[in-house]
Amino acid sequence: MPEFDIPGLGKARMALTELARNPHASRGQEQMKTQFIESLYTEIRAARMAGHSWKKIMESIWKSGVSVRFSAGFFRKSFAEIDKRYEKETGVKALPAETRGRKKRAPSDSGARDSDI
Repeated sequence: MPEFDIPGLGKARMALTELARNPHASRGQEQMKTQFIESLYTEIRAARMAGHSWKKIMESIWKSGVSVRFSAGFFRKSFAEIDKRYEKETGVKALPAETRGRKKRAPSDSGARDSDI
């Protein structure tokens, strides 16, 4: 069956081609965002080593006029993956992974709660 027998087939093909050209913002641009973070790897690592937070680094990037947006979680995860890969390639230690929440206290051996009174 030739294409011209089905009305709207050409328009449907053009619409799907246009969709494929512009990937969905949440998933399709992850590779581009990761490449962006990788291109700024040295500067981001230096800022982290200087003690700056992820939020502060992201704000600094956005204030510079870059229109690429990403969440703090995506930023941390992508940087950690790039940092581990860099460690394997060069032997330079990766920055330590952050832990969330409070640190657990060591159990005390004072016995104040367990005393027999």
